[in-house]
Amino acid sequence: VYSKERDSWAKHAKEDKEFRLGRQWTKEQEDTLLARGQAPIVVNRIHPAVEAAKAMLTANRPSFRVAPREDSDNKVANILSSLLSYMYDISDGSTVIRQTVDDYYTMGIGYINVYQNPMMDMGKGEVCIHNIDPMDVYVDPNARSKFLDDAENIIVSRMFTKEQAVKMY
Repeated sequence: VYSKERDSWAKHAKEDKEFRLGRQWTKEQEDTLLARGQAPIVVNRIHPAVEAAKAMLTANRPSFRVAPREDSDNKVANILSSLLSYMYDISDGSTVIRQTVDDYYTMGIGYINVYQNPMMDMGKGEVCIHNIDPMDVYVDPNARSKFLDDAENIIVSRMFTKEQAVKMY
């Protein structure tokens, strides 16, 4: 059920990603142009526009501010603001944000995952962020919120070869 609802989007997202990377002619169009003695030249205006948007949105390091609900929460809010900054730093947050913005501009959606990495900090664990390829994400087709907070399930599924799976596990 999840993949049926997503297949049309995935097809268009793949085409959009290839278009952004310069594949803007179909095979038939290229053959026609070559038969006419014309070169299938691509003047790619999409790639520079996406790169400019990424540069503008990620030019400055974000600042995290947690607002307390009442006066007694000021210390906790300051600690949480510091923790969010720390989490951004240890996760190479600028790279994560850049890739997520790229996915958003190219495919229409970008995902960031917050997870606990038990191997960091000498086995004590850390909370980190990373981006997820939108092609690996399957969202509940009944979700209606633009933030997907009403989704019953969000499945992240990747395809691996048998050798990759054996090496990972």
